[in-house]
Amino acid sequence: MTSSLSAPVDPLVGLDLGEGWTITAALPKAIGATGGNFSLGYLAGNVDGRKGFVKVINYGGIFRSPDPTRFMQEITEAYNFERELVQKCTSRRLSRVVLAYHHNSLPAPPAQTFPISFIIFERADGDIRGLLDDVGDLELAVRLRMVHNAASGIAQLHSIQVAHQDIKPSNLLVFNPLLDVGRAAKIGDLGRATDQQRAAIHDGYNIAGDPSYAPPEQCFGDIPTSFEQRRLACDIYQLGSLLTFVLSDVTMNALLHTFLDPSHSPRNWHGSYMDALPYVQAAHATALDELGNSFRYSVTDDMKNELIKLISCLTDPDLEQRGHRASRKANQPYALNRIVSQLDLLAHKAELRYAGATAA
Repeated sequence: MTSSLSAPVDPLVGLDLGEGWTITAALPKAIGATGGNFSLGYLAGNVDGRKGFVKVINYGGIFRSPDPTRFMQEITEAYNFERELVQKCTSRRLSRVVLAYHHNSLPAPPAQTFPISFIIFERADGDIRGLLDDVGDLELAVRLRMVHNAASGIAQLHSIQVAHQDIKPSNLLVFNPLLDVGRAAKIGDLGRATDQQRAAIHDGYNIAGDPSYAPPEQCFGDIPTSFEQRRLACDIYQLGSLLTFVLSDVTMNALLHTFLDPSHSPRNWHGSYMDALPYVQAAHATALDELGNSFRYSVTDDMKNELIKLISCLTDPDLEQRGHRASRKANQPYALNRIVSQLDLLAHKAELRYAGATAA
């Protein structure tokens, strides 16, 4: 005779969070800041029919920390920073940044040691990685429109002196469930953002976000002092890497790693980034050639060349050359207006081509 044991129900499932919100399910993995489980993820529903994603501070990590008081300070400061930042974004009605519905701290429920501090965000249907699994090669229009949405969200953040610093496929969230060119995407997870008007504990980190997506200068330990070069240029590089991923299913960092001699990699290099820069530039040029030669979509040569040129300037390893060429000439090297406009035009061209193909 055999017996089966069902998994225990998470004690927070069913918890009333106020303002009509109730936790409905626990997500299977802890989510949070790169390198640590600073928060836990849940799903929630509202009596008005809205669905939400809930980030709850993971105070339980205190028991596993070798320095519990420092851990408590770090996660509390991170929560307070993100809470105030999403309030700022919501109040400014940033349409391409994920909205926060509600936040609060509640007393510890029965059988819990710590209080419950949370933020409820609007819930997406998934991130860009799931979308790429669903759409066909013909739908380049969908992919480019999502990157245009991302660029618009980043530009909105920059307009309020906020840099995201952790732009990657999992943080581009898709909200329209329909498999057509009407999909909408927003930038999510401001947990590692920097607000020029307010300090955060991660501002002092050499790499604020996920190191796998950091721009090459940061990977080599070269940390610019200006907000523009350290923060805004990071977002521009990561946007270019996101565009690379959408077109090829690999990021620019992965391509650079492929074509950079191991002796010149950040792990093995012992000199300055300026000394390593020629090798990184050579790997970057080879990566762009490879991307152009293996372009997987049936587009005109003009459009393909325009896309490669755009990726080239967005992901240029040289900070003095990164950014839209016209913006650099206008002495606004890290302005996003021309980048957003160019992506909009490219997406529109692809949408017209897609509409013509489906009508044929």
